[in-house]
Amino acid sequence: MSPDPARSLAPIFQPRSVAFVGASNNFTTMGTVQMVNTLRGGFQGPVIPVHPSEPVVLGQKAYKRLTDLPEPVDLAVLIVPTAVVLDVVRDAIQRGIRHLVITTAGFREVGPEGAAREAELRELAAGAGLRFVGPNCIGVMNTHLGLNTTFFPYRHAPGGLSLASQSGTYITQTLELLARWGISLAKAASVGNAVDIDLADCLDYFADDPDTRAVGLYVEGIRDGRRFLAAARRCTARKPVVAVYVGGSEGGARSGHSHTGALAGPDALYDGVFRQAGILRAPDMASLYQWGWALASQPLPRGPRVAVLTHSGGPATSMADAVYRWGLELPLLPEALQADIKKRIPSTGSALNPVDLTFSMNPKLLGVKLPHMLLSEPGIDGLLIHGIQGSSFFGAMAEMARGLVNIEVEQLAEFTEAFVPPLVEMNRELGKPIVMSGFFGRDDNMVKRLQDGGIPYYDSPERAVSAMAALYRAGRLQARRG
Repeated sequence: MSPDPARSLAPIFQPRSVAFVGASNNFTTMGTVQMVNTLRGGFQGPVIPVHPSEPVVLGQKAYKRLTDLPEPVDLAVLIVPTAVVLDVVRDAIQRGIRHLVITTAGFREVGPEGAAREAELRELAAGAGLRFVGPNCIGVMNTHLGLNTTFFPYRHAPGGLSLASQSGTYITQTLELLARWGISLAKAASVGNAVDIDLADCLDYFADDPDTRAVGLYVEGIRDGRRFLAAARRCTARKPVVAVYVGGSEGGARSGHSHTGALAGPDALYDGVFRQAGILRAPDMASLYQWGWALASQPLPRGPRVAVLTHSGGPATSMADAVYRWGLELPLLPEALQADIKKRIPSTGSALNPVDLTFSMNPKLLGVKLPHMLLSEPGIDGLLIHGIQGSSFFGAMAEMARGLVNIEVEQLAEFTEAFVPPLVEMNRELGKPIVMSGFFGRDDNMVKRLQDGGIPYYDSPERAVSAMAALYRAGRLQARRG
């Protein structure tokens, strides 16, 4: 069943104008930082501060109350003391504002008094037809719009992975780490106590969102299992969903309840819900981000058969071992293909599978020719590559060789970069996933170009294999849904 258009989350994720109630000129307050992140994040619409005493906030004309705004805004973000939240919500209703993010805490999660306050908020919002995220949340992001109402800057390119989380930390404090890993987000929501908008609402929205190619969920507990299941099935019919559930232990359940008032349940129950919904369960948050990255950027393989291509025996063996541990297959290549490969690689190399060059200074061989040969083989469903690098190696060698031999680092970096576009295009042309690993970061020109071109590049062979396994499992879940 499609969501009711009248209850669409578009004004929350795609507002034309935003007001911040609680932003000031004091940078030590949360509301100020949240407004800064939207002002400087590339958002093109009006960003309006609301403050009872300061006439100008962060260079923008301020209004004392929401009722003083000359026009209603699409979205109002509330970062005010708990005691005045309901009054500010009434102001929003009076001014015709129907979409809110309520960052303020102090509701169900603090006990009976907070629960009563939350019930009043729910009743007030329902009577006025409000849609809101929170309370006790950190906000929402739309990187394609430059919208960031959270407490942490987003300084990476827009991507295809969207997140819905019952924790604000996992869409804020992780942003710098994700940028270092090369993982880009599309949209994100911290739902907090989820009094109105919950994980199911986010799944319904992400299912139709053209910027979202895969979804990640951080789950502490689900109140309405049937509604969640319906929304999840609708979303997984269109795009992959991966989730982490942390309420299955006594410690996780207790922490989740005090954190957002979430209702946890046994691991086996959530395993069953996720399985019925077609959701892939990740063991931890690092895996959720890394699998989600692959799911958002790569086609799903048609089967478990992968080829491994490296220039080093150790990582080749690590990958081969991990392939079997993750339930994938490493078939021997056809003899004719082996013979063709042997003609192109050093005599010390192997053309079986893994294909191991042992050593080669020819980036075209590792980055273009052999990948195309392997992906074109009908018996191969996906390709794992380890060891492609560029400026990191050349720069280090230039330092070591200074005064002995001249190494043109920039020229060599440009030379290696030339092989990225064919690899990216090959990925799309042949419709098979490519996942890479190496021991280099985004300061390496090749790593940056590959990641920005949509090919996941992980910092260990085992992580690359786990991401390929996630792609395969997601493909199986999709096939079962038929």
